[in-house]
Amino acid sequence: MDATLRILLVENNSTDQIAIQRLFRSQKLEYELVMADSLAQARDYLDAAPYDLILLDYNLGDGTGLELLESIVDTPVIFIAGSSTEEVIIKVMKAGAYDFLIKDLQMGYLSLIPSTIEKVMKRKGAEDRLNCYLAELERSNEELKNFAFVATHDLNEPLRKIIGFGKRLVDKTKDLDSDAIIYAGKMQSAAKRMQNMIDDLLQYSVASIQGEPFRLIDLNTVVREVLEDLETSISEVNGVIHLEGLPIVEADPAQMRQLFQNLISNALKFHKKEQAPKIELIAKPVRKDSLEINVKDNGIGLGEEHKENIFQPFFRLHGRSDFEGSGIGLAICKKIVTRHNGKIEVSCSNENGSTFKVTLPVKQSS
Repeated sequence: MDATLRILLVENNSTDQIAIQRLFRSQKLEYELVMADSLAQARDYLDAAPYDLILLDYNLGDGTGLELLESIVDTPVIFIAGSSTEEVIIKVMKAGAYDFLIKDLQMGYLSLIPSTIEKVMKRKGAEDRLNCYLAELERSNEELKNFAFVATHDLNEPLRKIIGFGKRLVDKTKDLDSDAIIYAGKMQSAAKRMQNMIDDLLQYSVASIQGEPFRLIDLNTVVREVLEDLETSISEVNGVIHLEGLPIVEADPAQMRQLFQNLISNALKFHKKEQAPKIELIAKPVRKDSLEINVKDNGIGLGEEHKENIFQPFFRLHGRSDFEGSGIGLAICKKIVTRHNGKIEVSCSNENGSTFKVTLPVKQSS
């Protein structure tokens, strides 16, 4: 420990106070030791000044160390108790203590105090650094989100003008020759395609940093709402969709909706011309705390060599003349699943269609 530590010793036994004082002097530890001999005095000291570390006895005469521990927010605490039970130790550690020592002279508990303090302060330092990194990451994500919105707005504005003036040109077709009409149409088409790509890029950029809080949702309800939205697309290709065993999970409802809309839309889009699309969504548990949802279709499939590439932004297997789209839907799916601490992968063949396997935890870790 490089800097002088301000340590509050909360101990109502004068013999133990003296023993710990002597230990610090004999070890020549860099410290400023303040002693409180009651719960009330310890609270007064903590209200008056900050401390780097608290050494806390369990029995304090006017209360317990556990009562004080439950009111401490950011200061590491080492419990030092005369005796204890496993139940008390568990309760103390759950309440936020960094470590627990029992006053057993035969076991040499005093000699363990310096190394315990060093271990605890290293842990506290690591936690503080991690919190700084997390705060910086949150700030960076917020900046990225703001940048994405500003950039898409600024990019969309000139595109809207291109589309608007292009429409005026097309409306005046009687004054244009045939080549000019073709050029104006291509300009319109390219501008609208760029506008769609910008919108998709915005969705992709914020998929992992913006969303609703996780809550319990029924995936049957989510998927049925998606099917209602896709009703026209399904009827146009005579699609048949079967659901089986979709569970209740802890997730972001809007992102789950987007995930399954992208997967089902792709299955409808990439169907074989001679066959109506058949899509199955079947869930099964893989462990007690996670489940696997298979989205299986009988479409055109893809080669094994593309299993990883298809989750990359703007990756396309087919030309725009064959299938429309920006090629970012599956990349958004991967970001959503990753935000939910899950995994998405695909098994496929050119003959038997594709199966997208989505693995999700039933409950998100807090």
